[in-house]
Amino acid sequence: MLDMNSNEIIIDKNSSSIQISNKISSTQRKCYNYMLKIAKNEFQKEKNQRIFQVTADELMIFFEIGTKNHTYIKNELEVLNRTQIKYNILGKNKRSKESGAFTLIAGYKYVNGLITYSFPPHIEEMILNPKIFGKINLVVIKSLRSKYSIALYELAEDYINVQIPKMEMDKFRELMGIEDEQYYKFSALKKYVIDVATDEINQSDNISFTISYELLKTGRKITHIKFTTHKKEDILQLKDRQKKFYGWKSHIIKEYKNKTLCNNLIELGYLKWTFFYIDEEGLLGKIVNESKSILEKEEALKVWEYLYQNPSKIRIEPLTQYDILMKDFKDRKIEQTMVTALGTKTVITHKFIDFKIDPDKEGDFDYFFIEIEQEDRNKIWSQESFSFDDIVGMNFV
Repeated sequence: MLDMNSNEIIIDKNSSSIQISNKISSTQRKCYNYMLKIAKNEFQKEKNQRIFQVTADELMIFFEIGTKNHTYIKNELEVLNRTQIKYNILGKNKRSKESGAFTLIAGYKYVNGLITYSFPPHIEEMILNPKIFGKINLVVIKSLRSKYSIALYELAEDYINVQIPKMEMDKFRELMGIEDEQYYKFSALKKYVIDVATDEINQSDNISFTISYELLKTGRKITHIKFTTHKKEDILQLKDRQKKFYGWKSHIIKEYKNKTLCNNLIELGYLKWTFFYIDEEGLLGKIVNESKSILEKEEALKVWEYLYQNPSKIRIEPLTQYDILMKDFKDRKIEQTMVTALGTKTVITHKFIDFKIDPDKEGDFDYFFIEIEQEDRNKIWSQESFSFDDIVGMNFV
């Protein structure tokens, strides 16, 4: 008999037998896990043992079946004995690539409350001495009501240190033991299977993680589901970080409402002269060439998180004359009138391509050489440099 008062009764359950077509009830899966634990304990003592025993009362007491009689237990065992279960559905055991089907128990005998049982011979070694397994806590299994919660909990434990692979919806339905005619509308599948299982796991005090899921589409149809586990201590730390982040954000919004916040967020891919501001409603916006726009939610969150990690960036950094030239005057054109020896006037268009500071005229004001592109697409640098005011005052087309 297992310790009825323990908070943790761990069974190393073969991954292939976790990833089964869940065609059985929650009670049947609970009983099977308990019987497997008893068998594994006996197998560790005697490697040649293949026949195991458990009492019906033991199963009823542990799982608090209570008002049921032994006939109920016998009926549950009959289902385990005759139901064909596919195993290794997700193919976690890639080395052997073994998959197939079996009945969960090969047979059982009931005499005066004592149940004698065995496992199918071709999977005995896989079941009793697994090489790839998940650590399943029978106390957790005991507390879960839904068969879908139990199946999902076991799957999560099987992948506890790695990512649960995304699953085609057909594979997920098979793992949950859902027949083709059941929950054929996705809204029903989500409400009565996915949400029931995740909610029960997340609300359990006995489970060390929570679980979330993402629905993935191919075109407009939901075709895959991806589950992710989160350690509860990580969740608490995340909530604390989020609390601090949103407290800081509220303070910044209050201080800078209706004001310009910063510029020079080139690390996020913005031009240096893109300014950010807080509007009347506390929304984050940007100013580009005097044109204002409110950021989309995802873009705003990205900027907020960057500023939270880099608070020194909350300031207006003055733009240099070179910045302004590159911002406002690059690619602009001027016309130059040329007079030939015969007095004929010809208008030539030049396009500004680049600017560079004249190192020989360092002082209070910079002078710049200008790279221009001529009408024949030939590019040349000006032979003389110009002041910022000279460039701004040129007659641009």
